Amino acid sequence: NTPHSPPAPHPEVCFPRTVTMVRAIVIAAVVVALAGVVAATTDYPFPYGHAAYTYGPLKCTDDACDVTPSCDHAAFKNNISVYNQGAPENAKINIVYSYGGDIEFWPNKDQLDACWAPAQEPACNVSIFYDPINAEAASIYAQADGVESIVSLIDGRLDGWEMIQTYNDYDGCKFGNFYPNLANLTEGELHLLAEQTARLYCKDELLAGIQIDLEPYQEPWLTPLAQYIGYAAESLRDETGMFGCKTDKFPAGRTISYFTFAHRMDYTFTTDVLGPNGYYVFSGYDLFPKPQDGGFMYNNVTQFGQKLRYEINFIRPAIGSTGKFTLALPFAASCHEYEQYVPMHGEGCGPACTPQDNPAKMHEYVQEAFNVILDPATTNATGGLFCLNQTANSQFLGISYWVFTHQMTYPPMKWFDNDFLPVIPSDTSLDLLKENLPKLQDGTTCLDNGAMCEASSGRPNGCTCTHKYQCASEYCTGTCHDAPSTWANTAPESWTSMYGDAAETPLFSRFSQFE
Repeated sequence: NTPHSPPAPHPEVCFPRTVTMVRAIVIAAVVVALAGVVAATTDYPFPYGHAAYTYGPLKCTDDACDVTPSCDHAAFKNNISVYNQGAPENAKINIVYSYGGDIEFWPNKDQLDACWAPAQEPACNVSIFYDPINAEAASIYAQADGVESIVSLIDGRLDGWEMIQTYNDYDGCKFGNFYPNLANLTEGELHLLAEQTARLYCKDELLAGIQIDLEPYQEPWLTPLAQYIGYAAESLRDETGMFGCKTDKFPAGRTISYFTFAHRMDYTFTTDVLGPNGYYVFSGYDLFPKPQDGGFMYNNVTQFGQKLRYEINFIRPAIGSTGKFTLALPFAASCHEYEQYVPMHGEGCGPACTPQDNPAKMHEYVQEAFNVILDPATTNATGGLFCLNQTANSQFLGISYWVFTHQMTYPPMKWFDNDFLPVIPSDTSLDLLKENLPKLQDGTTCLDNGAMCEASSGRPNGCTCTHKYQCASEYCTGTCHDAPSTWANTAPESWTSMYGDAAETPLFSRFSQFE
C-alpha cells in the first residue's frame, strides 16, 4: 500500500509548461468514472504554418497558494498581431498554441491512498480540465491579425510528486500529490479518460485540435501514455460522431499532436498511436543537457546547433514517409537555452541553486537554428525534410516557437520561482523570423524528386539505409549497417555521457523493433 514510485527522470526532461491550478471552484471539467477503429485517410485539419506557444500567468494573486480560476486574458494577442502586420505572408505566426488545461488525480479526504496503483474510483477523482477562461483566451488569440488556427495545450507532469521530492520536498502550498500518474490507471480507464478528453475539448468549435504534453516519456509511463494518446486520437477522429468532434468547420474531426524528442520515438508510434490525424511536435531544444547546475547549465550557441543537427538524424526514421511533424525551437528562454537563470533562495532550488548568466542572447539561438535547417547539407542529407508545402501535403508542417509567457520556471508548479529569462522574444529575434521563415517555402529547403536518390542527396525515402535505426520505418530500403553517420555531426558529448555509444536506436519506446 505505497504510491507507485517510478525511477528518477532523466535530467534532459525539462518542459515547464504546466500551469496547474488546484480548483476548489466549479469549472469546466469531465470526471472519469470506470466503467479502435482507424479512419480512412481524409482531410484532417493539420495546421500548416508557424506557431507560437502562449501561457497565462502562473499566479493570479500575490499569494501563490490562492485557489483561483485561470487569469489568462490573452495578454500576447497584440504582440502576435504587431508581428504579423510586419511579416511577409509566409513568415506569419498563423497558429497559436493556447493553454487549455490538465489532468488531475484527487483522492477523497477519507481515503488518501485512493489514487495509488491501482487507482480506486470513485474514491479517486480522475478529471480532465478545460478552464472556461482559457477557452476565452483562445478565442481572443483567434482574433489576432494573421492567426488562422488554434490548438489547445494539455500539459502535465506524470512525475510531479517525484519532482517535488527532488526539489527539497518543497510542496509549497501543501496540495499533496494530485499529479496524473497514468500508470495507476487500467487500460479501460485510460480509454474512458481519452474519450472524455475529446468530448470536452471538441465542445469548443474554435479548436483545430489538441496538443498533449504529458511528461516524461519513459518507464513506467510508456504504455499508458501510448494508450491514452492513441485512444484520444481515435476519439478526435470521431468516426461514430458520438464525441462532437466532427462539425461543419471540421468535417473530418480534430487533430492530435504530441510534444516529444525525435530520438525517443519510432515509426510504429506514428502509425499505431498517433494515426492519420496525429502529428509530432519534435523539440529542437533542451537536448542532451550537460550535468552542471543540476542539469540546467545553458548550451552555448555552438552546442545548441550541434545538438540540433544530431537530433535531426532521428526525425525521418520516426515519421517514415507518412508521418507529419513540426519542429519546436526557442525564441525565448528554455531550460537550456536562456540568457539568465535566477534560482530561488532557500528551499525550492533543489539541485540547481547556482545563478547563471549566459553571454549569448536569444536571437543568436534563433539564427543558429536557421543556420542548421537552411543548410544545403541538411536539405540533401534529409531528402528535403524541411520543405514546407501545404499544396503538396508535405510532412513538415512548420516551426513551433517557444514562447510568449509571464514566467518560465522549473519545476512548473506555481509556488516555485526558479526563473529562466527572457520570457518573450526580442524584436531582433522576431526580425530574424521575418527574414528566414520564407526560405522554408521558396525552394531553399526542397529537393527535386527526380534527384532524391542520387548519392549526393543523402538518404531520403527509397534510398539505401546507412543507419540501423532507419529500418524502424519504411524510410529507406536496402541493407542497414551499424556504423554511425557523420553527415549531421557526431553525437554530442552530453549524448554519450547520458546514453553511452548506443546512438543508433530510438530510446524509451515500447514500440521499437530494436529494444
